[in-house]
Amino acid sequence: MRSSKLFLLALLGVVLALPAAAQVNDTYVIPAAANTFGAFNTRWLTQLSIFNPQLDYELRVSVVFIPTGGAQGLEVAIDIPPNAVFLTDDVLGDVFEVGGTGSLLIATFPEDNPGVPDDIISRSFLVISNTYNNSSTGTYGQTVPGVWAGLQDDGITAVAHGIRNISSQGWRTNVGAVNLGRDSVTMRVTVYDYDGNRILRDAPFTIPPMAHLQSLLPVQVDRGSVEFSIEDRTGDAVVFPYTSTIDQLSGDATYQTPVLLASAGSLYGKKGFDPTKIGTKITTAHARQVRSTAKSIGTATLMRKGDKFYIVK
Repeated sequence: MRSSKLFLLALLGVVLALPAAAQVNDTYVIPAAANTFGAFNTRWLTQLSIFNPQLDYELRVSVVFIPTGGAQGLEVAIDIPPNAVFLTDDVLGDVFEVGGTGSLLIATFPEDNPGVPDDIISRSFLVISNTYNNSSTGTYGQTVPGVWAGLQDDGITAVAHGIRNISSQGWRTNVGAVNLGRDSVTMRVTVYDYDGNRILRDAPFTIPPMAHLQSLLPVQVDRGSVEFSIEDRTGDAVVFPYTSTIDQLSGDATYQTPVLLASAGSLYGKKGFDPTKIGTKITTAHARQVRSTAKSIGTATLMRKGDKFYIVK
């Protein structure tokens, strides 16, 4: 009989009333990834780590690169042994052999794992990434976690705070997002200063279907907040926004996943509403829709020779 660390975590969650099982999933989005040169002599790469916590079986994990601007995505299948880690310091270069920027969709599918029970816990894994400036004096990075709750056009917004975008002081903030829908959507960005005064209202950013977007925050602000909302006539899209603030003097960066918020009006009348489950959770069906538009370019495995690690494709 198969055993699983995740099953034990689920039991501990019940006994100790801790949301341990809710911290794992079979589908994640990394909203920002890069292999590119940036402003002020920066060089941005994305480190990706995937951990298979299943004790008795390998997982085949699908990683889809969703480029900035809406070009066709690329898919690589990664085989990860039981209780093992796949880690690359440059996922776009080492795994996909491409440059540029975009997002990653990472998921396990039942059709790729036929010997694994078809449920979320059995196909769950952990993922984390670090997008960093690879300078001659060392690396300066920002952790970009895997997330699965996004925005739709349903009255729910997302807020990031403590934002600095002050060119005279060397601070630059980008806003970005990935759209997992089949149609373009409009992301609206509203900015408030530290006193709560609105200084920018509903600035529009059009995100193409199955695409990533990143742009400079269009207003100067110090210690402010940014609110995101979505306009989508089809109701198909799930959008994952973020902010990234860069210290242009050092090349260091700080990433924020905005907190999802809901107005009272958007929640009234929703029977059985759970305030801990705000947002739209991406599912295997969402992931399969994105995967169907991507070009498969093979498989990848992490190998070791002595003290050196390398990617075999």
